[in-house]
Amino acid sequence: MPEKPVVLITERIADPGLALLEKSCEVSAPWKQSRPHTEEELNSADALIVRLSRVTADVLAVATKLKVIGRHGVGLDNVDIDAATRRRIPVVFTPSAATMANAVAEHTVQLMLALARHAVAADKMVRDGDFEHRSTLQGVELRQKTLGIIGFGAIGARVAEICRSGLGMRIIAFDPYKNGEGIPPAITLAGSLRELLEQSDVVTLHLPSTAETVHLINAQTLRHMKPSSLLVNTARGAVVDTVALADALRQGRLLGAALDVFEVEPLPLDHPLMSAPRTLFSPHIASSTQAAMERMAELVARQVLQVLNGERPEFVANPSVFEK
Repeated sequence: MPEKPVVLITERIADPGLALLEKSCEVSAPWKQSRPHTEEELNSADALIVRLSRVTADVLAVATKLKVIGRHGVGLDNVDIDAATRRRIPVVFTPSAATMANAVAEHTVQLMLALARHAVAADKMVRDGDFEHRSTLQGVELRQKTLGIIGFGAIGARVAEICRSGLGMRIIAFDPYKNGEGIPPAITLAGSLRELLEQSDVVTLHLPSTAETVHLINAQTLRHMKPSSLLVNTARGAVVDTVALADALRQGRLLGAALDVFEVEPLPLDHPLMSAPRTLFSPHIASSTQAAMERMAELVARQVLQVLNGERPEFVANPSVFEK
């Protein structure tokens, strides 16, 4: 009998994905022993599945047998796509539309509401027995406010649906890759980023990290936002210049900011954003629901198996590897 292909999984994935792989592969999951993977395990792997682990050219040099890389998630900035393509190794991933759009959208709205109504500070006030200062926690109602959505893919569209139907917000969107097709009539498409920032009471980000989007929100673009506005980022950390954001918050040029993702993770404790006023953070968990994790695990496992079986997967970051 031929040997089973070896799949190295660097971080925890949900059981449905593991079960799918274990039917026809030898699964190496060092995280089950609370340890990192070894070079020997990497060298033996026919397939590699990662979440946040970096797959660099040096990593690929060790993984001499590798036939496919699976990214359990949407962003691909932790995988050296060019290095993989040079080795003709397909990189498969799990786009938000197929796996986690609703989970991220719900977390986005939760952060928006919690920031607007001082949810964390209010909880602490109760626990500290500090009722007499509750008048300092004056919140912001979102009904009839303008929500600006930057990046109108599956997540942005779901956020728009929740906020328009559930909260009665006016929606304006900016996406340079959309020409109006597929945008609901009730949503205004902004002609420029500046137009959206100037009109919005809340700005939420839903776009990938690329050369064009790194520090899209910076000292200059922050100046276009209203001093009464809120910023929410559940997309990619590099999209926001967090030092510039901290400065804007301190100077009162922005009312508040909620972030689930950061340029450096974890955010250093001495980072200026840590002490900036009216901030709310979560540790990169927007997609972390049981249902979303199971969908992602199944999708990445299925696509890895497709490549190992000589088939072309549905979501591949470097399709040129399949060209003869």
